[in-house]
Amino acid sequence: MAYMGSDLTAIKADLRRGPQTTSRRSASTRMAHIVTENCIKCKYTDCVEVCPVDCFHEGPNFLVIDPDECIDCTLCVAECPAHAIFPEEDVPAGQESFIRLNADLARRWPVIALKKTPPPDAQAWDGVPNKLAHLDRGEDRREDRGEDRGKDRGEGVEHARRIA
Repeated sequence: MAYMGSDLTAIKADLRRGPQTTSRRSASTRMAHIVTENCIKCKYTDCVEVCPVDCFHEGPNFLVIDPDECIDCTLCVAECPAHAIFPEEDVPAGQESFIRLNADLARRWPVIALKKTPPPDAQAWDGVPNKLAHLDRGEDRREDRGEDRGKDRGEGVEHARRIA
């Protein structure tokens, strides 16, 4: 079925009726949309609100699309203020690694379905090139920051008991 413009109501209705009326394709022919570099540190979430299948996942400073859930409805593309979402076949040259990155991070990060306030400096980061080095994948970086690792072994709790 073809959809005109942003007919979110029609898409959601078709999805509720079942797989025979959706635009989902087999894994071999599916073309997902990809969130690319300009989303890093901008993380506007306008796109997630229009997604009829909740395929967006949220990391600390970036969003990704789960390629197994994306139904190629294109609704998110026009909603992205940072213009960071592209069909897989149209990912800008030099950003092809984001195809794999979206798939990998979607398996680790939680789904986001509601719009949130963007980071306070999002506008300043919009359009800044070479932001991949700023991507926060969400790994625990306490050791990298030199924080007290004794708290992980319960020493912080024991110290609190002694002074209480």
